[in-house]
Amino acid sequence: MDEHLDTLPTDLLYAPEQDMWVRLEADGSARVGATHLVAAHGQFMLFTPRPADTVVERDRSLGVMETAKTAVAIHAPISGRIVEFNPAVVDDVTLIERDPYGAGWLFRLAPAALEAERAQLQDGASYAAWLAPRLAEKLAQKPIDDEFADDLTVDPHRGY
Repeated sequence: MDEHLDTLPTDLLYAPEQDMWVRLEADGSARVGATHLVAAHGQFMLFTPRPADTVVERDRSLGVMETAKTAVAIHAPISGRIVEFNPAVVDDVTLIERDPYGAGWLFRLAPAALEAERAQLQDGASYAAWLAPRLAEKLAQKPIDDEFADDLTVDPHRGY
């Protein structure tokens, strides 16, 4: 579990419920990305961002990432206008998994209500403390037993 927590950069702000990070830039914009924990959803195949200049409220959709099995909505950690999305991730969605805190960033936003919403973001230490019991609970869960495994044998002469 420590490897998950030790990987969190300390210079970012985190939106815990969305597993998203925010880096406040010198120009007043905010770079936004998904944490390395989002990769647990599976291998990403497609990143479909909302277009630049779209205005989004906190916790509303910025776009979608798709795996072979599911689509994962990307929820805005803060309200604002999309200044740009990362075209490199559109071209190579595996950047999210390989470098989530660097080249795999997803959006740059012009924050609309940062002062009001900042209290809902956590620094690295607070996010790690929030995350630790949740990761421990997930890691402690036993796999689901397949109680019907013996019933699903196939006799090639009789069918199922």
